[in-house]
Amino acid sequence: MDQAPARERPVTLNVPDHPAIIRPDREAADAVDTLDAEGARPRGPAEPGGLVAAYLTGPCAAVVARWAGERGITAGAVSASSLALAGLAAVWFSDGARGGLVAGAPLLAASLVLGQAGAGLGRRANPFAVRPDAVLDRVGELAVYAGLAAGAAASGRSAWWLAVGAAALLSVRHTVSASYAAGRRARRPRPSRRGGVAGRAVESLRLPFGERFALIAVTAALADARLTFAALLAWGSAAAALSLGGRAARSLAP
Repeated sequence: MDQAPARERPVTLNVPDHPAIIRPDREAADAVDTLDAEGARPRGPAEPGGLVAAYLTGPCAAVVARWAGERGITAGAVSASSLALAGLAAVWFSDGARGGLVAGAPLLAASLVLGQAGAGLGRRANPFAVRPDAVLDRVGELAVYAGLAAGAAASGRSAWWLAVGAAALLSVRHTVSASYAAGRRARRPRPSRRGGVAGRAVESLRLPFGERFALIAVTAALADARLTFAALLAWGSAAAALSLGGRAARSLAP
């Protein structure tokens, strides 16, 4: 005798909130990743980052991160050391003499390496946590701007207006990048097609964090603060136009 089929009843699953399922800080972390790909150190896999971060400071940062991880040094400590070196570079730049400009350049390069190592350690510890590395980067960079401007004033060639212009341009670029990241989260993300040396070269044209610090170190050591700020303003303006043009083209694309 055939049995009647069991009545189909809706099944309700009571799944508790789990960090792997619901992470309210994930969107904030994605915003930091997108911002860093265009204005700071690369952290997220969606963007390849610049040539400096990939091929110059990246190998050194990997060694530092491995060394620090083996000794239990936290990512915050490494990032704080990066900020301290940037502050020392700013102090040397504020001297205004050729020796101070030359001495500040390697300190700035070391700050970039430590900052990238700290970001790698933080990402390894918690890929989704919002880390303070980006904020420390901004503070260190603004301190370097102030040191360069003070050194130029000490040498009799004021560059404060150039420093203010470079800082304002940097703030505008970061604000636009954060707004674009927030808008992109509302849409379905598209997979990145850039990669390899060509993709990193394109990102380098946008003047990310590594390229900015490299530009500051080289121009400060070889020339003076006024040329450094002029190069930052010229390249930064062109990079902003490139970013806006690319975003406008992607927005109009079907």
